[in-house]
Amino acid sequence: MIKKILFPTDFSATAQNAFRHCLLLADTYNADIEVLHVIFPEYEALDLPVMAAQATKEKAETARAVMKTFVETTLVQVQAAYQLENVLNIKPDIEIGTPGKLICDAARKHNTDLIVMGTKGEHNVLERFFGSVTTAVIEHAPCNVWVVPEEAPVEPIDIIVYASDLREADPYHIWEVGKILEPFSPIIHCVHVNINGSVEGAIDFASLGAFFEHHAPSIQLNFHPLAADSLVPALEEFIETYDVDLLAMYAPQHNWFTRTFYKSHTKRMAFEAHVPLLIIKK
Repeated sequence: MIKKILFPTDFSATAQNAFRHCLLLADTYNADIEVLHVIFPEYEALDLPVMAAQATKEKAETARAVMKTFVETTLVQVQAAYQLENVLNIKPDIEIGTPGKLICDAARKHNTDLIVMGTKGEHNVLERFFGSVTTAVIEHAPCNVWVVPEEAPVEPIDIIVYASDLREADPYHIWEVGKILEPFSPIIHCVHVNINGSVEGAIDFASLGAFFEHHAPSIQLNFHPLAADSLVPALEEFIETYDVDLLAMYAPQHNWFTRTFYKSHTKRMAFEAHVPLLIIKK
């Protein structure tokens, strides 16, 4: 169950859009939200430590005021457009340090169930796959991560794509996605993109279908093996064709996800999705 959500923010328009998503998720799960803003400490000359400390203190005070406005304004926007079922418990927090590390530390400290964050890219491209802070969070987060592209509209979550690599743990991860998103009663399309016939020793979709038919008949699943030269365009086309609301992927360190999306030699590293992305970490 998702009971604690961590929302990192830089107070940008991208973050505000992602916070709208976060508020509705919190309402669906009746979850508490911690809104976290991380500021960098001011570093002055070594002979002026008092001035540096004062500058950092002033930044923190300003951030608290901006945080209050950010939360209240976005909450009013959401309440005006949607009928919330619950009174949301929102806790603001200001930390000083390195954002990626402090976000993950906060998630561990508070036993967070889900991190929700926005990401900004050129022309709605998740820039070089997310940018440094989001990449650090995805890699090191102790919990699942829900990433919202900068202009992703707030829409009902009815249709989901789970990008499968057809390995032995896939049935569990598909089941986990189904349980996490159970409040939405979605249709889940499991998609595997076979790039140039490269799959070797993988389980097949027939086996997966039989497994879920016997063990989890309540989950609405469809299976789609695709053949393509490249993963990203194939998934993009599928998302557009099926009007997908959410993409889900399993992402432990140093696995298929990492090899696919973090190749340093690939400048393109873009996933031109206009839909949110759920990263399964556990």
